[in-house]
Amino acid sequence: MNHDEAAKLLGPYQDGELDLATCLKLEEHLADCPSCRQKLAGEKELVDFIHAETPRFKASPFLQTRLQARLRETAQPQQKGGWSLPFAFPQFALLATVLTVAFISCLVVWSLSPSSSSLARDAVADHVRSLQVNHLVDVASTDQHTVKPWFAGKLDYSPQVVDLGPSGFPLIGGRLDVLDHRNVAAIIYQRRKHYINLFIWPSGGDGLHDRLSNQDGYHVIGWSKSGMNYLAVSELGEKELRDFVQMIQEQTVDSRPGE
Repeated sequence: MNHDEAAKLLGPYQDGELDLATCLKLEEHLADCPSCRQKLAGEKELVDFIHAETPRFKASPFLQTRLQARLRETAQPQQKGGWSLPFAFPQFALLATVLTVAFISCLVVWSLSPSSSSLARDAVADHVRSLQVNHLVDVASTDQHTVKPWFAGKLDYSPQVVDLGPSGFPLIGGRLDVLDHRNVAAIIYQRRKHYINLFIWPSGGDGLHDRLSNQDGYHVIGWSKSGMNYLAVSELGEKELRDFVQMIQEQTVDSRPGE
């Protein structure tokens, strides 16, 4: 077996798809070829990483029951005006193929798209950490014209900073944080003794739909506007946080990142 032939078989070998005779020939080549061994180790590392990082989704008992019932229905011949036995198997195979393709498509979408619940958990963790380590702000100011320029040169975009002091949500500053594996702006507001972390970053095509979630007693509301993602986190009650979000949305100027 030459080098080119072996290189084409490394993937199937990694997946256990080769017959015994081919495996033995390939393993003989691997014993004398450091280049192929290195490539095989790299592919194994990639496969292990994908297995570790890709979320797994288990069908609920209700969905399993519905699918099993539907498959049984499809496989059974109907006595009147239905399929005869010779035609039952092709219809069953078609249904199974459609379900398989749909399932794989869902897995691809889930693996490529950031999980909303994961994003909310990370945002809550950042919010709690900022309170626990006394690192709520990097720049302390109630003036939006002080907070906004502070981010210049620290981020590749310019977050909008809204002044809600007259509405009972005074601005107290801002800081740099990390969310969804990138640096983001955190604009901090206060409501009585409660704090609100408002995370802002460019959407990059992955916008957040208006959605409320609850993580460990903290409310999280995310939305997108003018190419930017916004995520508000606080232990405030749902109504007050929604009022805050509505005011931010109303006073956020329509613009694009960096403008």
